[in-house]
Amino acid sequence: MLTALRKIIEGVSSAQTLNDAMKCMVSQIKQALSADCCSIYLSETSQSGSVFRLAASDGLAESAVGKVCLGEKEGLVGLAGSRLEVINVAVARDHPGFKYLPEAGEDSYTSFLGVPIMHQRKVLGVLVIQQKEARKFNDEEESFAVTLAAQLAAEIIQAEMKSELTPGARSGVFRGAPVSDGVAMARAWVWRPHIELSQVALKKADDPEMQLELFRQVILQVQMELDSVLVRFEGGSVRDTGDIFDMYESLLNDPAFSNAIEDEIMKNGWTASSAVRITAEQIIAKYEGMTDAYMRERTLDVRDVAQRILSGLSHSEVDEFDVTEPVIVVAEEITASILAEIARDKLMGVVCLNGAANSHAAILARTLGVPAVTGVKLSLSKVADRLMIVDGSKGEVFTDPEPAVVAEYREIIEHERHISETAECESSGASVTRDGVRVPVSLNVGLTGAVSHSDKSLIDSVGLYRTEISFIVRNSFPSEDEQTEAYRRLLESYAPLTVTMRTLDAGGDKQLSYYPQKEINPALGLRGVRLTLEHPALFLTQLKAMLRASVGLGNLRIMIPMPCSVREISESRRLLDQAYDEVRASLPPEERESFARPPFGIMIEVPSVIYILEETSQYTDFWSVGSNDLTQYLLAVDRGNPSVSGLYDPYHPAVLKVLRYIAETASRLGKPLDICGELAGEPVGALLLLASGYRSLSMNESSIAKIKYLIRRADTSELAKMLSSVDLTDPDMIRKTFGEYAERIMKDSAEEK
Repeated sequence: MLTALRKIIEGVSSAQTLNDAMKCMVSQIKQALSADCCSIYLSETSQSGSVFRLAASDGLAESAVGKVCLGEKEGLVGLAGSRLEVINVAVARDHPGFKYLPEAGEDSYTSFLGVPIMHQRKVLGVLVIQQKEARKFNDEEESFAVTLAAQLAAEIIQAEMKSELTPGARSGVFRGAPVSDGVAMARAWVWRPHIELSQVALKKADDPEMQLELFRQVILQVQMELDSVLVRFEGGSVRDTGDIFDMYESLLNDPAFSNAIEDEIMKNGWTASSAVRITAEQIIAKYEGMTDAYMRERTLDVRDVAQRILSGLSHSEVDEFDVTEPVIVVAEEITASILAEIARDKLMGVVCLNGAANSHAAILARTLGVPAVTGVKLSLSKVADRLMIVDGSKGEVFTDPEPAVVAEYREIIEHERHISETAECESSGASVTRDGVRVPVSLNVGLTGAVSHSDKSLIDSVGLYRTEISFIVRNSFPSEDEQTEAYRRLLESYAPLTVTMRTLDAGGDKQLSYYPQKEINPALGLRGVRLTLEHPALFLTQLKAMLRASVGLGNLRIMIPMPCSVREISESRRLLDQAYDEVRASLPPEERESFARPPFGIMIEVPSVIYILEETSQYTDFWSVGSNDLTQYLLAVDRGNPSVSGLYDPYHPAVLKVLRYIAETASRLGKPLDICGELAGEPVGALLLLASGYRSLSMNESSIAKIKYLIRRADTSELAKMLSSVDLTDPDMIRKTFGEYAERIMKDSAEEK
């Protein structure tokens, strides 16, 4: 049986098309099991719902292939698919779920073995084996069929990418990893690079001096192009994005990068294009060899810069970004510079075949408030100019959606547009609920390391400034003076509003290229405050820079990321006190007296700290919940991994119970509490947090106006009653209940106007 299994898998894997693979499989399974019939049914969506269509068979009538269909719960095939279980019966006709298919020619078959073909908990089809003899298939045969069904699932997914499935099949709906919330509908605009690294043929140069001069001219040209893109981009009132492009600037201005290319030209005799390819691929190989996701994502930026240089060297005309109509950008890999090239009023959504939630393009999409999904398995050649819907909240992409789906999403988009316009008109001022509860709304900045110039009337404070990006985009640790200057600019730009700075949160998925760490599981390794406590000199340098930057302003709060023990918190507090004493002692007498130690807090992200909150109280002045990482660690799910992203659910009952417990504990101990994860920036999430007792929310700029609009129309007592009555074990019911509440209060507000 093992020999037969290996032979079948090899045959299926070598097949050129899905049809070939299925024909190979049904024929060889039939032979291996000495069965009389083997068939494959594939799941499809139609106007009337899901069906299972006969896609291949060795034993049923050839004329039935492609024509016979069974409803989602119809017959034993539908039963296996809907129940997600193996159906193994000796006499199929005696089973209450049996349905006779005269056109299939199955009259002579008696026994039935049906195995669902599954991928990421979704039914792709059903593998069926039939026998004339009345008998149940034994355990070995059943296991054999289950193994082959898993192999077939992989082939079906590959076929989806190549668009080999028939029109109207499941290929019209794709699922990926949600990257940026919201809904968009427009024509798909497929982007491909003018020149890919792999397309450059390696050649020796006839005149190295000329190649060197050409390379230097093109470097200047690319720098000017990127500067022009950034000026146009920021001129469109796009905030907190500038340092996304620091990676490009640092690479173009990095002597090590240009010297390596020039050495390849002058010392090794390569053409400029060949030298760019060789050097870029060496850098990419270094990043790809790293275990953390963030550093691997930097390969996209390196590749983008290299391909821009190659375009300049080949004199390619870059006119591809002259987009005149609203589009959804679709590409195998999307970089921040690609998004920046497209006019903001034309960029409706983003669909990326490869990429992660922490890529620069993903960060930029969230900052812009553009719906985005990554890890989508579709064919670029088949989607160009087709109508597409992107649901960034669910991670779903529809191509050529049916009229009913179009109508539904048009209504959603129109509703979102109306709410956004209304919210923008009244975004200034305090956010107070209908029952008089003040709910400060703060801004998350430093997503890219840039200083935002948001109108201070929109926010109550900066709830989170991520300091690590300024470390990541560099080639060495920034000095104390460099950090002080950057932090001072930020504190001054928001004064007198409070700014909460998070200390260096590197490691894990945010490695420093100049301090690489080789860890088997970096997500559970030396990251966050663990890393800075491992290097107290580095930690003290950053703390002193923050403190020096705050002199005379007094609007600084400091918090540490990812503590998991009282010892880490107390040691961090001790180092902060030491840094404070040193900075204070260095000040002139007139400044020394007014220089107060800033409040010290922790981010609640690691589940262990939840159970020692009371013990941490004596060392901390405030708490801040990082709901993104807390959810990931609580559920053991990487939301950037398409294979498991569907399991990442901030409305999971365990997450909701933990959030309520934290709020109740903070209230009991009188500890100031806020939350700065993405949950706070979602309408349903914000209402749920208010119901759970949270009274301070921090979010990205694109969410502020809408959430303030919602808060002013909500009633915390009503929300608390809803939460106590809803079934916390049912995330869908929670979304529905609080979603309907949001719709109702916004509808009532619109009618009043």
